[in-house]
Amino acid sequence: MSTAVIAATRVGAAHDGAAELVVTLRHAGGGESEVRLDEPAAAALLDACGAAETEELAGVGWERVRDALRSSWNRLAAPTSRAEQGHGMTVRNNGTEP
Repeated sequence: MSTAVIAATRVGAAHDGAAELVVTLRHAGGGESEVRLDEPAAAALLDACGAAETEELAGVGWERVRDALRSSWNRLAAPTSRAEQGHGMTVRNNGTEP
């Protein structure tokens, strides 16, 4: 069993005014914390849980939230062009390495 589970969800506003999903996690000791998910992370969470509505997320383990955040981060951190992926990139020695 997870040490923390989703206790509640609500829609919030990010600093730029975009909608985000605010997930309240309830920890084993009874404490609660909030995690904010941007739209891609929220979509990843819903998809991973097979949920159509945010209310269906109640009781889901925090690991799913972590994985959704990781998925969103990886989307931003992934190379976007062939040059960034190393295709056709020329590497030159600037004289600092033998």
